[in-house]
Amino acid sequence: MNNTWNQNEFVAFALLYAAHIDIDFTEEEKEQIKSLVDEDTYDELYNLFIGMSDYKALETILSYKGLYYPTQDRKAELLSKMKQLFEADGDFSIMEKELLQFLEKLM
Repeated sequence: MNNTWNQNEFVAFALLYAAHIDIDFTEEEKEQIKSLVDEDTYDELYNLFIGMSDYKALETILSYKGLYYPTQDRKAELLSKMKQLFEADGDFSIMEKELLQFLEKLM
């Protein structure tokens, strides 16, 4: 599936990766991600994500950065969505902050 993701599917996958960084995948985070795609697509993305190593998931995310987020402004949009996700459960953890800084450098 990941060769043909549309932008919302890619964002949902990237947010799944981000939401799992602190090992606390909350219902608020899940609902925010599900708002981007239909139930079947969410389930497919979730199952794909769960079956991947962290390295493979990050590699997948980086493979799309030039397609949907080629400029600094577009990159800032994705990072903003991640920050909103991190704040959804009321606990913007140190691990989440570190991931955001890490992705900012990589993308």
